[in-house]
Amino acid sequence: MNKTFTCSNKKTVQALITSCYKNNIKKVVLSPGSRNAPLIISFGNHPEFECFTIADERSAAFYALGMARKLNEPVALVCTSGSAVLNYAPAIVEAYYQQIPLVVITADRPPELIDQEDGQTIRQPNIYANYIKQSLNLPVCASVKSTGEVLPGIDNIINLSVNAPQSPVHINIPFYEPLYNTEQIIIAEKSQKQEKESKSFIFSSELKNIWHSSAKKIIVIGAMQPDKKIEELLHRLNLEQKAVVISSPLSNIKNPALSTTPDPLFFSRVPDSIAEYKPDLLITIGSSVVSKFMKQFFRYHKPVHHWDIDINHTRIDTYGCLTEKIEHDTLPVLEELVREKSAGDKEFYNKWVFRKIDIAMHLNTVYSKAQWSDLLVFKTFFDSVQEPVELHLANSTPVRYAEFFTKHPDIVYMGNRGTSGIDGSLSTAAGAAMVSWKPVYLITGDMSFIYDSNALWNSNLPNNFKIIIINNGGGNIFKVLKGPSDTEHIDKFVANTPVNIAKLCNAYGVNYFSAINVDELNVRLLELYETQKCTVLEVFTDSDTSAAGYRDIFKDL
Repeated sequence: MNKTFTCSNKKTVQALITSCYKNNIKKVVLSPGSRNAPLIISFGNHPEFECFTIADERSAAFYALGMARKLNEPVALVCTSGSAVLNYAPAIVEAYYQQIPLVVITADRPPELIDQEDGQTIRQPNIYANYIKQSLNLPVCASVKSTGEVLPGIDNIINLSVNAPQSPVHINIPFYEPLYNTEQIIIAEKSQKQEKESKSFIFSSELKNIWHSSAKKIIVIGAMQPDKKIEELLHRLNLEQKAVVISSPLSNIKNPALSTTPDPLFFSRVPDSIAEYKPDLLITIGSSVVSKFMKQFFRYHKPVHHWDIDINHTRIDTYGCLTEKIEHDTLPVLEELVREKSAGDKEFYNKWVFRKIDIAMHLNTVYSKAQWSDLLVFKTFFDSVQEPVELHLANSTPVRYAEFFTKHPDIVYMGNRGTSGIDGSLSTAAGAAMVSWKPVYLITGDMSFIYDSNALWNSNLPNNFKIIIINNGGGNIFKVLKGPSDTEHIDKFVANTPVNIAKLCNAYGVNYFSAINVDELNVRLLELYETQKCTVLEVFTDSDTSAAGYRDIFKDL
């Protein structure tokens, strides 16, 4: 017997619900509203969708981003009309540059009411034009007599979101009142999920010649999901063919033989003194890197050849020296490179190995002398990890501090480096925790936490979610960066806020701990690991001491 459920009687909604289910969307993030009532009722009544209600649309969109990235599958977002639609924009931009599939569904008013001074009416069709793969503006519901009129278009746009490169898409649905009428409809059959086939890759003779003739090779890995096969291939290229492999923290390539502390590795007060470290061939995989010093190095010491391996169609030339865009999945390309045996320059390779060793010794010396500061908080945290965890790093200083530490084998590193804003770090990590079996941690500054504190406005915060706030008085990144720190107006950059985070957590019903020194921090971290409830640990450090500790990293390099 066919199963039925109670759905809106509007045919566009029935078609949308059918398409989302057929195309394997399982998670839906809803924000309360009136104009989107047909969608809330229909998604909520369907037995195969797991729905999460998040009141703040900006936070809701980052929740969905965190879920979609963790699951590597599309997540639907549903909101009402008007300003709610614009509140999705920061997360949509971030998802676009991270290539994360979000299916953004916005309810709308009838077209004749737009620009007529009616409540919550704005121009919604194609509103995210620059940051989505495609937009679909459905006809007003009253004019659609059957789901077949609009179902193919909805199927197509949902499939576009997951076709490489993955991307957000937008479906806008205008509704006439009444909004709450329903009827029973049959639950459609789910489509069989198509397993992605990995296409083989064959180098052209020209690229083969470049690979074999370039003795000095460097491979840089930007942000990506953990991939043991890629990690093993990179290790082989490093070991067998003497290619220098440098991985950023968010690359999740953690083989100890590789270089995993790029920021101090590339730092030099006199760029000309390290020109001898310039490669003949630079290969980049993954997305963005954090290290400004690495970007400056390759922009100043341009390699003869630069290959970027990425399924994304966009030609991305971060270092201003791109000579070949290899538009392909990374794994088959690396497999082909391993097969193409090519002896590297051992002297060049050893220079980088010795520099890596020198940097490690220097960092250990800095850690041993560090006063109570942000740097010591990170050192203490990394030393304390004893089980597999997922660590989200907020933007500003947290993601930069991770550049100084050899990557921990039990940690999966995550961060919003699409646009690298501080908005949404807390919500993204909370969304990931909702669909993760591991403990999920976020290390964030006080400004970033407060900026996104509505993420805690949620009755279903996952118990595996733990938040470490480094409270150094706000905006400490500006005391570290050259420019703001040298001006007479540093107080205009640093936002020292009077918000009482303990009371804020109490208002949201979230556990709260604090620490003011390393001994307390060690005790609180143990409590944090053991507690079975979403918990905030606020760690207080001195702003000036922390800024000096950060700068100490680069002394005498």
